[in-house]
Amino acid sequence: MSAGDNILIVEDEEEWSQAYRRAIDAVGGNHTVKIAKDLTAAEDLIGTTKFAVAFVDVGLDVADDRNVDGLSVMERIRATGDETSIIVVTGRSGQDVLPITRDAIKKYDAYDTVGKRTVEPADLRRLLQGGLEVYRKAVETGSKSAQNALRGETETVSWDDKVMRHIGLKANATEFYRFLNRLIRDYLPVLEKRDGAGLDISSTAALVHGVFWSRAVGGAIVVCFGAAPEFDAAMTEAQGSGRLLGTYDIQYPADRDLKGPGGVKGAVFLSPGYRRHDFG
Repeated sequence: MSAGDNILIVEDEEEWSQAYRRAIDAVGGNHTVKIAKDLTAAEDLIGTTKFAVAFVDVGLDVADDRNVDGLSVMERIRATGDETSIIVVTGRSGQDVLPITRDAIKKYDAYDTVGKRTVEPADLRRLLQGGLEVYRKAVETGSKSAQNALRGETETVSWDDKVMRHIGLKANATEFYRFLNRLIRDYLPVLEKRDGAGLDISSTAALVHGVFWSRAVGGAIVVCFGAAPEFDAAMTEAQGSGRLLGTYDIQYPADRDLKGPGGVKGAVFLSPGYRRHDFG
């Protein structure tokens, strides 16, 4: 399935985690919600998944008024380069509240802040809706193209020529790029395997294929595209065996089976046989 918007809640108090969940449910939509109660859990989730919105409590230890682990969570989000709308949550009071809030907004480009003492359910819904809108606009204007994501470090012209020749593309490069973007845009950003194995452009006649970690869905995906006759034959075999090209364990049916220009077709599958640590 294609990804909806992933939403992260970083909160050590169950009562507040549920308050954010209720706001998310009230807004509606295809959202996947992940909850972390401490810095370690939050870092693991951020490394695995790209989030549209993150509710981040500044203090993640109710017994320690000096805890500011939430700031480290925000730093980790920004280190990934993700466009996540960060909503800063604080239940703190005292002289340090203002500088902490100011630093979160300026240093980590937080979308907005909310105080636990004064926030209402309607405020959480408003912040979530606004954060989603800002995130979607940022992704639309600044997302990495599918071509760049799939070719890795290979020089553009060399990659284009090699792939188009291998699949026998009868169309221009611009049309081909549009096809690739339609194929995997819902899965970006993607990460290559640690062993450097990106797209395989030579082992299978007229087909290009490879496995990547999609941070949009928080799981591994297999991308396959190429000349329609060879593609259709591979899909028929995969439907019966659950393995694509005798190499990848996949979940069938494919999320998308797109027709592209010049007799090209492609599909994306979820692949449960991989873990996040297999990828860079």
